[in-house]
Formats: sequence, C-alpha cells, structure tokens
Amino acid sequence: MSRTVSGGEQRAVETGERARRALVLVVDLDDDVGETLGESVLVGYNRVLEAAVRFAMERPDDADANTMFAGLRLYRKLKENYGDVEIAVVGGSRRLGVEAQRRLRERVEGIVSELGPNVDIYIVGDGGEEAVASHILRDVGRVAGIESVIVSQHLGIESNYMLIARYLRKAVTDPHYSTLVLGVPGLVISVAALLMLAGFFSLALKISLLIVGLAMVIYGFKLDDTVRTSLQSFVEELREAPHIRLGGLAVMTLLLLLGVSLAYISYVSEGATSAIVSFLTYTIPLAMAGVMMYIIISRIIVGATEGRVDISKNIAMLSMLGFTALAFYDLGSSLRLVLESGQPVISNIIDAVGSSRFIQYIIVGTGLASLTELISRALKDARE
Repeated sequence: MSRTVSGGEQRAVETGERARRALVLVVDLDDDVGETLGESVLVGYNRVLEAAVRFAMERPDDADANTMFAGLRLYRKLKENYGDVEIAVVGGSRRLGVEAQRRLRERVEGIVSELGPNVDIYIVGDGGEEAVASHILRDVGRVAGIESVIVSQHLGIESNYMLIARYLRKAVTDPHYSTLVLGVPGLVISVAALLMLAGFFSLALKISLLIVGLAMVIYGFKLDDTVRTSLQSFVEELREAPHIRLGGLAVMTLLLLLGVSLAYISYVSEGATSAIVSFLTYTIPLAMAGVMMYIIISRIIVGATEGRVDISKNIAMLSMLGFTALAFYDLGSSLRLVLESGQPVISNIIDAVGSSRFIQYIIVGTGLASLTELISRALKDARE
C-alpha cells in the first residue's frame, strides 16, 4: 500500500495553528461501508476502528478497508500536531454522481457544525474520490491535506480470471452498473433486430448508433442524476411551498394539459402518426414552457422575496429548457414536412432529424447553460 500526504499537517505546525481542530475524513462515495455495515456515517476513533475490522472481515478484497486503516493511521499522526483531532467515515450514495456528492456534503456539514469553527479537514480516499471530495467540500471547511490510498497487488493468470469474473458478476447484480452494461446493449440489440426483421438494415444501424450515443451522453454528463436531483428538490419545494409556488405549479400543469390535449385531438382526427408529430411539435415544447414558468414564478420570484435566489443556476436551466423546446418544435415541423411529401415515415425519421435544427438547438442550449455555470463559478472564486 502506497500513500501520498500533502504538506497540510506540516503547515499547521509551522504557522502555529495547534489550537485548530483537525478532522480526518475517510470518503466512501459509493457507500460500500454503509451498505455492508448499515451505517453511512461513523464518527470517533473507536467506532471507525471497529467498523474497519468488521468491514475487512466482511469484504477483505475491498479497498475501503485499507482506506479506513489509513485514516486511523493519519489520525494518530495528527495527534502530535493538533490538540483536538476527530475522525469520521462518511458515505455518499450507491447511485453515485450528483446524488452521492450531495449526500456526502450534507453529512460532512453536519459533522463540521458539531465540531465548531476552525476545522482543518484531511481527506482520505482510495484514489480519485479524495479529489472529488476536496472540490465538493471546499466551502464546508478548510481542506488542509489529501491522502490517496493505492492498494498494490500481484496477480497471476488465475487471479486475473477471478478478478474479471468478480467484475462481471458485479456488472450483472449491481443496479448502478447493470443498466449500462446490460440495459443499453440489450435495448440496442432488440431495436436493431426488430428493424432488420422489417427490412430496414440501414436504419437499424443509424438508430443503434443513436441509442449508444444518447446513453454515453446521459451517463457521461450524469444527466440521470441531474434529473433525479431536480425532481427531489421540486418535491421538497412543494412540501414547504407558499401560495405563489402553487401558482407556478398550476401554470405548469395547465400548459402540460394543453400539450397533451393537442396530441390527443391529432390522434382522434388524423391517426397515430399525426399524434406523434403533434407530440413533438406542441406537447413537449409546452411541457418545457410550463417548467420554465414554474422556475420563473416559484423559484426566481419567491427566491427574490425571501432574499435567496441562485440566479446563475436558474438562468442555466431556463436556457437549456428553452432551446430544448425549440429543438423539439423544429423536429416536429420537419417530420410534418416528411409526412406531407408522402415519403415512408420510418425510413425518413433520421432524415427529419438531420434536416431540422434539433441538434444545433440542443448544442446552443447546453453551451449557454455551461457558460453560465462557468461564469458563476469564476465570480464565486474571485469573491473568495
């Protein structure tokens, strides 16, 4: 096991900051410890030592056991430099991504608030997690040091096969990995097979590439976690919502019902194909407009009256929603032209996407949202 410690503890001695408190924070973003031991937050030397032994007995091949022991070792070393040292193991979430980061921050905030001011945080991780944690926790306390724990192993041919088999089993049984390893390839194979049976070989390849590309974008940019977190915050807002927030919800609901009604009228009068076009052209854009109205009424206005509003985040969301609505409207209009030309619908859906400005609008919306977030972070760092 090799380890790299920053010069945080040495700086604490040189600047005479022995009066400050130190927190050794063992990070477990995927919450393996919580899943195994039933506790995602462990505070105190004795509790962490007991948990490390129990976890090592339950999962001796997991690097988190080594990370906890490394944290205990760092705790004992820092005792020489600080009058008061605490150690904690904090988990995130099995869903990883934004959800894990949010829970980690909330749990560490609770620990730091109990320790009081002037807390130096020393983050211990198993390679990669500590860098993410230091970025998340930079506003919670002063990150004085980072320690990376890398487990060195010598594997023979048989051990390599065993390791591959273990990861394959994890890919099948772990819901977080099985969606990407089994779900997406299974969807691609099923769609391609159905289209090939119908005689659309070229279209099967195009749609398969589209599904793979969308899956890579969603998982690569953690869009599923973003949507999940947004829905959770939406539910929390409604629980404590004043009447004006309910007004925003009413406007959003009305626009959504209007969009669904237009699609239903198209289905009754002209059939399923026309309903699909109407759904793309009107239902989705109206739903996006409803969400935008909810953000303006229930978040920006209410936040301004309460004295707390994240303008940059809301502008980023409005930009993304607005251009996404334009993208679907343009896609629906292009598909309508394909129908009016009398060409086969299925084989020309991809052509409709190419002839529309769907991709351009999505890129512009994503770019504006990213630019807004970057400017916000730059201004925040400048203020600090």
